[in-house]
Amino acid sequence: MSVMVIYMHPTEDSLNGAMLAQVLEEIPEAVLYRPGVDGFDPHLTHKEYKRSMEGEYEADVAEAAKDLQAADHVIFMFPLWWGGFPAAGKGFIDRVFAYGAAYELKGEEPVPKLSGKASLVFTTGTPPDVFHEEGLYDNVVEGLDKHLLSFVGLQLMDVVHFGDVIQASDEQRADMLTHLREKAAAWQRLHGKERTM
Repeated sequence: MSVMVIYMHPTEDSLNGAMLAQVLEEIPEAVLYRPGVDGFDPHLTHKEYKRSMEGEYEADVAEAAKDLQAADHVIFMFPLWWGGFPAAGKGFIDRVFAYGAAYELKGEEPVPKLSGKASLVFTTGTPPDVFHEEGLYDNVVEGLDKHLLSFVGLQLMDVVHFGDVIQASDEQRADMLTHLREKAAAWQRLHGKERTM
């Protein structure tokens, strides 16, 4: 089984970075993309867009698209900024989840080209109860599922949301990391691999 992690925070020196470390500790064989950390160009030019419609991709996109197509499980890790992905993460989606690589069209109907599972791991400054009560959780999760995951054929398997992260105590952050590590271990078992000590 192939696992791909798309880490969208611009640094690993953060709570999100500590969360990434927990996931990779349990799933060390995961293919990792860090567009914000690694300087991936998020800008989809008109020229590149037109070329992608002909099945021609830039080298960095072609490599990532190949890993995406091979993935049985794609884990999206991101802080929620202004209701969506950070810019580098959004640009990665724009360029890599391209026509011919992640989907095709039959008339105006999408034809998904991916068939794996997807998990969302995201953080917000908003406390979890407020995030749910105001309908923001549903907006984010259902929006991503409908407009991205389902569109390309990925089945949403799991959602891990950590809220109030800015004001969280060290103990609360430690609990978040423990919870995520347990989730990652469960995902690893799902893929038929137990991490050995």
